Amino acid sequence: MKRILTTLAVCIISFSFAAAQATLPKTQYIQNTSDSENSDDEYEEDEEGDIIFDYGMHLAGDQFIRLSLGISYPLNFPTFSSVLNRDSQLKIGGQASLGYHSFLTSQIALGLEIGFGFNITVGSHSLNTVPLVFVGTYEPTLGRLSFPLSAGIGIAWESYNGKNYFPGLAFKARGGVSYRITENWTAGIDTSYLCLPEFNSLHHSGEKNRFGQFWTVDACARYLF
Repeated sequence: MKRILTTLAVCIISFSFAAAQATLPKTQYIQNTSDSENSDDEYEEDEEGDIIFDYGMHLAGDQFIRLSLGISYPLNFPTFSSVLNRDSQLKIGGQASLGYHSFLTSQIALGLEIGFGFNITVGSHSLNTVPLVFVGTYEPTLGRLSFPLSAGIGIAWESYNGKNYFPGLAFKARGGVSYRITENWTAGIDTSYLCLPEFNSLHHSGEKNRFGQFWTVDACARYLF
């Protein structure tokens, strides 16, 4: 009886292990070395069909979560020159964003990002913005370095001195550089242009239309899976 139970347990464990191995991701990461047989960035399949490639590569279906934190620099309150002359109605503020992205190919990804930004006015009031943007990214790589270039459009909620504006349009363009630290983590720096127009005439408020423009510089981290 004990032999039967032992044999049954071994069979169950062996079957479970084989099933787990079958469901594990086939992607294997290796670091390029000077004596490796293939020094280029092209991946190839080994005898078992596993894909082996360096840290700088992405595959279709790869996903990542992006987190950024940085400063927000107003460009036109009321004019661009007023920012340079330190006579702007808005002061330098801060911004943060969180997003989810998925690669359609090895270099093209689509995603959704939500952000929060604030800038203090000369009257000590706060302009708060919450853009929700659909983002397309083109990301070439060089070894462990990647150079994401993104553009997006979406909606925004804006609040100032107890007054809210929703829904507003949001346009964003971004470029940066990231370094692949491990299989799952990258860190980098980005700079972006954010435009948040307010078409007040559409709401019959009697106020002029405004086109808020901001330049941001962010430190970002990405978790890839």
